[in-house]
Amino acid sequence: MSTTNAEPAGVVVGYDGSDAGARALRWAADEAAARGLPVTVTYVWEFNFGASIGMPVVDLRTVAQEILDEGVERLRDAAPGLEVRSDLERGSAAAKLIELSGRVEMIVLGSRGLGGFAGLVLGSVSAQVAAHAACPVVVLRGEPEAGAGEERGRVVVGVDGSAASQAALELAFTEADVHRVPLTAIVAWSPSPEVALPPLVEQHELGALAETRLARLLAPLRRRHPEVDARGRVVTGVPHEVLLEASLGARLLVVGSRGLGGIRGLMLGSVSHALLHSADCPVAVVHGPEEPAGS
Repeated sequence: MSTTNAEPAGVVVGYDGSDAGARALRWAADEAAARGLPVTVTYVWEFNFGASIGMPVVDLRTVAQEILDEGVERLRDAAPGLEVRSDLERGSAAAKLIELSGRVEMIVLGSRGLGGFAGLVLGSVSAQVAAHAACPVVVLRGEPEAGAGEERGRVVVGVDGSAASQAALELAFTEADVHRVPLTAIVAWSPSPEVALPPLVEQHELGALAETRLARLLAPLRRRHPEVDARGRVVTGVPHEVLLEASLGARLLVVGSRGLGGIRGLMLGSVSHALLHSADCPVAVVHGPEEPAGS
C-alpha cells in the first residue's frame, strides 16, 4: 500500500483517534477498495484560544501529525493494496471538509469524535458537512455487528422524485452494485396529507400512481446495474419513521438533502436530520445538482 501527501482524492475520511474515527477508517477503506479509488485520511486541528493559561505548552501540529500518522498506519494494517493519502489541515474541521468536498467522491465521518474533530456530533461538524458538502457524506450511525464489519443487509434509499432524491437513488444503485447487496427504494408519505385530496381521488389511487412513477425511476438504473436486486415500495406513514424501520440491519441508508412530494421537506432539520440522529445504520446524505455546496 502506498502512502502519499498528494492532493486529497477519492474517498476522504475524517480521523481523530477516537473509536468512531477508527470505524470511519474501516468503512472508508472498504468503500475505496470496492470502487477502486484512493482514500485520503484527513485530520483538522485548531488552536483552542479558550484553553487554560496553565496548560502545558505543546506543539499541537506535532500531536496532530502523530494522530494522522496513526490513522494511516491503521489503514496500512487493515487494507494492504489501497492507495492512501494523508492530509493535515488547520482551521475549522467543518469548513475544511466542505472545501475538500468539491474535489472528492465521498466524505466519511464518525457520528462523534474528539481531538481534531472535537464535538463531532449532529448539530456540529457532521451536520454542517452533510448540509453543505458538494459530494455525498456518509455518517456512521448505529453500531457494527460483532465480527461482521459493515457488511450488513441491503442498501435502502428514500425516493420522492426531486433532484436530490434522484442523485440519492443513483448513489444507492452504485453502492448496491459494488458491494453486491440488494437495494430497496421507498416512497413514503404522511397518513395525514397537508393538502386535501381532489374530488373523486382516493388514497389507493395515489399509491398506484406512486408505484408507477417509482417503477419508471428505477427502470434506467436497473438497466445500468443489471446485477442489483432492486425492489420498490410505496408506504403510507411518517416518512422518517418508515425509512428508519426499513433500514434496520441495512448496510447503508441513502437520502437526498432536500425533497418534495412523498418525502415532504427532505432537508437537514426535517427527515434527513431525523435520520442522522436516529438511524441504526450508516446514513449517506446526497445533494441534487441544483444545490451548490454551501447552499
